[in-house]
Amino acid sequence: MIYNDGHRRHGRHVLLRKSLCGASAVALSASLLAFGPSMVAGASAATYSTNTTSYCKSGATPITFWGWVPGMYRMVDVFNQTHPSICVDFVTKVGGSGEYIPLLNALKAHSGAPDVAEIEFDVLPSFEVLHYVTNLAPYGAGKYAKDFVYWAWSEVSQKGSIWAMPMDGGSMGLLFNKGALSKLGVSTPPTSWSQFAADAAKVHAADPKAYFGDFAAGDGQWVLSLMQQAGAWPFVWDGGSKVTIDFTGKAQMAFANYWQNLVNSGDIAHVNDSFSSNSPFFEGLNDGLYLTWPTSAWGPSYFASYVTSKSAGHWVQAALPGSTTSSGNWGGSTYPVFSESKYPAQAAEFAEWLTASSQSWNIAVTSPSLLFPTYKPELAAPAMSSLTIPMLEKGTALFANPAKTAPKIPAITWPPFMTYFLNSTTAWAAKFFAGTQTIPQYFQLLQNDMVTYAKQQGFQVST
Repeated sequence: MIYNDGHRRHGRHVLLRKSLCGASAVALSASLLAFGPSMVAGASAATYSTNTTSYCKSGATPITFWGWVPGMYRMVDVFNQTHPSICVDFVTKVGGSGEYIPLLNALKAHSGAPDVAEIEFDVLPSFEVLHYVTNLAPYGAGKYAKDFVYWAWSEVSQKGSIWAMPMDGGSMGLLFNKGALSKLGVSTPPTSWSQFAADAAKVHAADPKAYFGDFAAGDGQWVLSLMQQAGAWPFVWDGGSKVTIDFTGKAQMAFANYWQNLVNSGDIAHVNDSFSSNSPFFEGLNDGLYLTWPTSAWGPSYFASYVTSKSAGHWVQAALPGSTTSSGNWGGSTYPVFSESKYPAQAAEFAEWLTASSQSWNIAVTSPSLLFPTYKPELAAPAMSSLTIPMLEKGTALFANPAKTAPKIPAITWPPFMTYFLNSTTAWAAKFFAGTQTIPQYFQLLQNDMVTYAKQQGFQVST
């Protein structure tokens, strides 16, 4: 079976990291100084170099590493300084397809592929099905299983095999404009989705020009993160030729009808794919048109570059409604070792250190990387409950609520054809935004299309 994932659009966490290279990174830097490189054992401050091989020792085993996280060279530098027998050369790539296309081409040609590369959780199965990734279990990766939240570890392992090391994630929360909403009679974030609906009706009645939020049907990853929390995950894949696709089951239809009812009542908007670069959604958040955003832990930082005095200091990153029992994840990356690697043991040692050591994580949570951990020791670190950014209400934290709910995210499996799915959501959602298609109809179309595609790819499909 041949699979080509070459046309995948960038993950949303990639867009966050790009934005943080500019104005928002400057705004965040002051609040992050307490978590700087001086915390890194075995490496002194001011020892970072973008030319990561400058710290390599003569005769060290060469490892090539591709990725796109800003500031990743810092972690690589520390590794090279503390592991003199291995030399990691970090090559910066454009996130998403900017890396995946040359990577797939190199793996197919058996020439020029890196030993390790950044691969998003939802894309990893595309490399698994082509047998391009190495089982890390023989290299001791299994000893780290309990160091990660369960959902993250389950997405990189199957039937005793470990296909990558998990790193960052995107535990969901609710960005809430407390300043504007308190004036409309809603002073605290909703703790349940029924309360979310009631608050949406209350707000829109008080100010018909304001909306509690917007349903971004065109962002398939965002929709899936909410479906994950709702127990309505549509995919099951066991690593073989069988796949389940279910967008029209009871839980899935209940999810679709809940959001469609909010659209029908006019209490939330449905005019934007909220997270595309040409969308006015973020200006609308800042201007008071949209007053909440169910978003990933990294979402507020992405929005920060749009914030002006109109809403600065009015926001809190609350828990996602209903997350006392279940939450969702949006975004995050893994680090596999590829089958073309000549030095899999050394590559595995690097991937394990990068993702499962406090040395690495003490840097990774700082600007400009700002990764949200799936590594439990870092989730419990003081930074997770104290880190703040200027757009938030004074005294409130950026990661505190997502960190609390990250362990409550249910485990799911991604299918090995996420590129096609994400492209399909973009195409079908245009009809939803135009008002010619409901969310239940949208789900039915996705069901039919995905089943047809999966069968064409040679999968045995259950529904």
